Amino acid sequence: MPDATPPNPPKRRRTTVTQRVLAALVGGAGVEEISKAERLTRTRTEAILREALRSRWIAPAEEFARLQITRLERMIAKLVDPIQEGDLEAIDRALKIVDRLDRYHGFSKAKRLPERYDDEDRARLLKKINEVADRLQPRKPAE
Repeated sequence: MPDATPPNPPKRRRTTVTQRVLAALVGGAGVEEISKAERLTRTRTEAILREALRSRWIAPAEEFARLQITRLERMIAKLVDPIQEGDLEAIDRALKIVDRLDRYHGFSKAKRLPERYDDEDRARLLKKINEVADRLQPRKPAE
């Protein structure tokens, strides 16, 4: 005779307030926005974030940069339509975001390409070095 009670379905994982608040922060939401969505006071939301970040999550610089890049990409995505409509403020804001993205991606300093250095350049440099060396040699008194 088969078992009359069906097996229990797996319990759905509930996300805690802390997990939701942290996920919203990572997703680019501000403290005010998170407070409203979770129906918490701003002070309580800040306390939850402080505790979560202090106890569980110490982001290395690389992870922090990834987080910031994700946030900036979401911001710039919201500016696409206003930019296409010619909104100068949106264009200015997008340029600032692109500049910030460049910094997080490591493009803040222009890297100079190495100059080509051939045999002729080496010969010229060697000649100059020898001329300087000759001038530095003490002169022998004339006999």
